[in-house]
Amino acid sequence: MDHSKHVAVITGAGQGIGRTYATALAEDGATVVVADLNLEAAQQTVKIIGEQGGKALAIRVDVSDKESTLALAETVKQQLGTAHILVNNAAIYHSMRTDGQLTVDIDYWRKVMAVNVDGALLMTQAFAPLLIDAGWGRVINQTSMGAYLGMGGHYNVSKLATIGVTQGFAFELGRHDITVNAIAPGVIMTDATKSVASEGLYRMTEAGAAIKKQGTPQDLVGTLRFLISDAAAWMTGQTLLVDGGFTKRI
Repeated sequence: MDHSKHVAVITGAGQGIGRTYATALAEDGATVVVADLNLEAAQQTVKIIGEQGGKALAIRVDVSDKESTLALAETVKQQLGTAHILVNNAAIYHSMRTDGQLTVDIDYWRKVMAVNVDGALLMTQAFAPLLIDAGWGRVINQTSMGAYLGMGGHYNVSKLATIGVTQGFAFELGRHDITVNAIAPGVIMTDATKSVASEGLYRMTEAGAAIKKQGTPQDLVGTLRFLISDAAAWMTGQTLLVDGGFTKRI
């Protein structure tokens, strides 16, 4: 699908999966807003897109802060006129702790929920008026196969809650021709994953999957492109697992 008339806002696009999403949509012609807490990383993504002939803009945002998300939406409106695609990818992951629910500090629990769950809520609230005015919109939330594993913990619970946020917005925004869906990746090989996952986890997920390979950010791009295309125009409130078949085999 040609997205040359579309503005795509992607959070957490300064690195990893978010950067891959940003470069892919820029390749498809979209003007990409690279939104990240780390402005320097966001600017590096914009540089990469520019070198590839794409159009992008870096803006700092704290997705857990309402005023920050509203300021981002206003900046996008002032500089680009509108928005059509919102990808809520930002999450606490690179610095994620592994505390279980019996031991997790409540302040850390709330911090994870504020970014991973509230972030999707606040960003969608902030950008919904732009999408509605545009008369066409796609919202994609990044969840995780961890939401389906029943293992609890702050991260997995936050990703399960994100599925609920997805379903709620799908119901509320559908009448405006805006679809809201989610992608649930398996273990994806990024620098962030390397910092939090053990070699044993890599081997276990690869051995347990139907497709015997480690996932990469590029493996998610096709699903993103489908969900924002007209081919998925009557599909909303859904979560697509992209994990090599791991969760269907456990």
